[in-house]
Amino acid sequence: MKRTVFTALGLVALAFTACNFSTNETKETTAVVGEEMATVVPVATQTTSEFEAQALEECIAIAQAMDEIKLMEAQAEQQLNDSLMEVTEELKLALQKSIAAEKKRARTPEQLAKGAREAELWFQENYASVVTKYDANYKGLKIKFATDGVLYDVQTLVNGEWKKDLKLMDILTKVKVNKELGLENAVSITVSQV
Repeated sequence: MKRTVFTALGLVALAFTACNFSTNETKETTAVVGEEMATVVPVATQTTSEFEAQALEECIAIAQAMDEIKLMEAQAEQQLNDSLMEVTEELKLALQKSIAAEKKRARTPEQLAKGAREAELWFQENYASVVTKYDANYKGLKIKFATDGVLYDVQTLVNGEWKKDLKLMDILTKVKVNKELGLENAVSITVSQV
């Protein structure tokens, strides 16, 4: 036991000596720690009202940034819509030109003759029996139809002059047709009485 007490006292003495005497290494470490302490920035304290004011300013800045983002998105969407509208208008114009060119090609003499034959057959099929029953003294009959097949003018040739015949027009408008005329242009059909 004497040995243990002596060893413990020796260790305490060594620790006491070590604490009282410093080496160069210990001084350098203390200096570095002191420098580190010098670079530490003290924390600023804020009052509640200062904190709230700062938080409000940050919220306003965030809201302004969000508004700018929404404005840029709206501008981009408007530019996209404008370009789509421009392309749509160009396509409509091109389609109209194409349709006009197709109609122009369809007005060849052969096509016109074919349309006239179709109109004559349609008239014979729907109106010939009514016209033959109509008792009038005329040399010719001119009937005009709109593109949708609606009758809008009836004239008879009497003594070399075309005159409106409202009575025949009234009779012909009451006729039920089997099928629509379906031509692209208005049609005038002239029938001669022999």
